[in-house]
Amino acid sequence: MEVWAVSRGAVTYDDIIVGAGSAGAVLGARLSEEPSRRVLLLEAGPDYATLESTPEDLQDSWRMSLEAHDWRMGAEPVPGRTMLYPRGRVIGGSSAVNAAIALRGVPADYDEWAAQGNDAWSWADVLPYFRRLEDDHEGSEELHGRGGPVTICRWRRDELIPTQLAFFNVCLGLGFDEVADHNHPRATGVGSFPQNRRGRLRLSTAIAYLLGARPRHNLTIRPHCLVNRVVVEHDRAVGVEYEASGEHKTAYGRRITLAAGAIGTPAILTRSGIGPKEAVLALGIEPIVDLPGVGANLIDHPVARVLLVPKPGSCALETPLAQVVLRYTAPGSNEFNDMQQVIFSHVDLAGIGGEQAVRAVGAPLAIGLPVALERPLSRGWLSLTSSDPHVHPVINLNYATDPEDLRRLVEGVRLAWQLAHEPELARHVERVALLTAETMSSEDALRSYVRATVATQFHPCGTARMGPRDDPMAVIDQYCRVRAIPNLRVADASIMPTIPRANINLTCIMIGEHVANWMQDEA
Repeated sequence: MEVWAVSRGAVTYDDIIVGAGSAGAVLGARLSEEPSRRVLLLEAGPDYATLESTPEDLQDSWRMSLEAHDWRMGAEPVPGRTMLYPRGRVIGGSSAVNAAIALRGVPADYDEWAAQGNDAWSWADVLPYFRRLEDDHEGSEELHGRGGPVTICRWRRDELIPTQLAFFNVCLGLGFDEVADHNHPRATGVGSFPQNRRGRLRLSTAIAYLLGARPRHNLTIRPHCLVNRVVVEHDRAVGVEYEASGEHKTAYGRRITLAAGAIGTPAILTRSGIGPKEAVLALGIEPIVDLPGVGANLIDHPVARVLLVPKPGSCALETPLAQVVLRYTAPGSNEFNDMQQVIFSHVDLAGIGGEQAVRAVGAPLAIGLPVALERPLSRGWLSLTSSDPHVHPVINLNYATDPEDLRRLVEGVRLAWQLAHEPELARHVERVALLTAETMSSEDALRSYVRATVATQFHPCGTARMGPRDDPMAVIDQYCRVRAIPNLRVADASIMPTIPRANINLTCIMIGEHVANWMQDEA
């Protein structure tokens, strides 16, 4: 039964978790395993308590859901250009709307975190939590878990649709290695995506973690709750203020954990008076702790779009979006697996860009060859223009401002052009859209093309990063405790000091598992 505080300062819950996404749902499920621990899980979006009530767009792993359960945010990828910036607004967060890609990255990603003063996050330290979350009977037993909440599977070659199989074969023909398990630490080359799905069902954290936890009387899940700020009294976090059904409410707890994501968490911290002092004052908020790293260090995987106009019968919405991935090292780079090349079976141009996009490409549907930079050097930031939680932050992604980022994306476009013209793939294609042979012959034209088309791989992170005490831009310590505010933690993508060489959803789930383990052990 849900019990609410009736006097200021009363402790009602042992744990309040803000955000029920990739990490937050994991925390709610794991912490409520102890029957005496009272857990409140707050989420701004809707809740679907059963699989039967879950809408089709949240169940279907064959495509992303970018509209029905979205925050409707915008972002600036490069100065002067804006784009939509989809983030999941629903129990399960972005794990409920994404492409169900279950990549870990490489060991060096996490050893880099440890080398920056976060020694509890080395590859050796995080591997047990990757194994704990997964049920992967296809990977080797020493590297992969059995019996975890998240089923991991891979497409067999005989399950690949024609365009995906053509991409796979063309990559092999160009000399890239075949990969059986992209989550093997040394894997590089082309092979099937590991995915968190069962058949066609997307196994979001809402399904994999919370369905089994819902019967627990000590777990309260409250949807449609937009959190404004953390309540701090006598320099301690004691609760959260939020809005539900037009009413302003406060919930009190012994521990508060923000898991609202790389965009939501720094916004809540700033509205709480925890962030860059001048930015907080500009909003008319009394500063509590001056933490300049809040909202800084925004990292995302930039993507250069290459679109192919398909021949009749080669592109249909009712096919899996992405089955195969090429992970490789860019020419001239010393960063292992710093690039990712995918083929999208279908891109609904009207859905993502309206009539303007359809006219520009000359077709309503396209085949996509997105080129993603997995080790970007450029960093962005986000800021608030209002203390109103209904007003979205200003998101500056600052893509490809580092010359090396731009160079590698240009090289990726060259590879995509080559792939598109290999006979086995070219037989599915009428033409490459928006690019010409003349453009391909000009370095300046290619740079301009990348700047004009660069978009997101939907992987924001780093905006409340962890670090040692002598790191002035660190917001939390390696145990995810916010500096100078007892009882307040952050556990989501915002804690990452650098971005993994992978779609980051599995890393976010791992973060939830890792932090939950610490919190379970605390008194």
